[in-house]
Amino acid sequence: MSYIEKMSRLVALNQLYIIIYSVLAAIIGVNIYLFLLVFVFIAISMIVQSVLTSSNLNEKGSYVPEILSGKRLFHEDNTRAIQTRDQLIYLDLQEQTKFSLYTTFGVLIGLAYFFTLWKYIPDLASLIALKLYGSSALESLPLWEARLALFLAFLAYFEGYFVINQGIMMWALSRVKKLPALNIPTSYIVTDKGVVIKGLMTTKGVRFPLPPDVRLNLDKNRRFVELVRDGRRTVTKLRLYTRNPDKLYDILRRVALASSQRQEG
Repeated sequence: MSYIEKMSRLVALNQLYIIIYSVLAAIIGVNIYLFLLVFVFIAISMIVQSVLTSSNLNEKGSYVPEILSGKRLFHEDNTRAIQTRDQLIYLDLQEQTKFSLYTTFGVLIGLAYFFTLWKYIPDLASLIALKLYGSSALESLPLWEARLALFLAFLAYFEGYFVINQGIMMWALSRVKKLPALNIPTSYIVTDKGVVIKGLMTTKGVRFPLPPDVRLNLDKNRRFVELVRDGRRTVTKLRLYTRNPDKLYDILRRVALASSQRQEG
C-alpha cells in the first residue's frame, strides 16, 4: 500500500470513528462515562494512526501456517544476541526515534486539549441549540433536537483533536527525511514459501516471492540481511540478524526474489 493510500485510509477511519463516538457521546452526555469514552477514543486513534507507520511488506499472521508447511531452509533464534554487537544500530534508529518523540509530543498536546475543553461541551451545545432553535436551554428542547445539538458539539470537539493530531503528524513528517519502519524480529524461520518472523508479542509471515520493488541488502560486517522497500515518503526494512549472513542472502536471492529481481541484483 502506498503512502497516499495509507494516508487516505487513515483519514477515512478517523472520520468514521469520530462520527460513531460523537453519536455515542451525544447519547451518554457529559459525565464520567464520557470521560472513559474519551480514553477509548484516544487509544483507538493511536492504533489507527499506527497504520501509517506500520511495515509495508504485507506481513500477516494468517500466512504463518502456509509458510511453515514449506521446506525449512534457514532459521535463527535469539537475534538480540547478534544485534547487541551491532555498534551502528543507533544510527539506523535515529530517524525512527526522532519521529516517535514528535508524535509523542502530539499525543501530549491532544491529551491537554481533551481534558481542558471537554467540560465546555455543554456550553458549545447550548450555543449550537441557540443558533438552530432559538433556545440555549437543552432541557427545554425535544429530545432529538437536544441530542442533535450535543452531537454537533461533540463532533466539533473530536474534529478539533483530529486536526491537532494531523497537523503535528504532518509537522513530524516534515522533520524527517523519510518515515522509517525498521522491524527486527527476535527470531525467524525461512522456508521456500516465505519467512516467519517472531516479535515480542506477535508472529507474522511474509510470503514469497517478494513484491518486485523489494530489494535485498547484505551487510556482512554487521551480520544481517534486510528486505527493503522504498516509498515516496517511507522506507520499510525487515532486518534479519544472523550468524551466517552470506548463506541467508543466497537463500533469499534464490527463493524470495522473482527471476527479474535476481537478474537486476
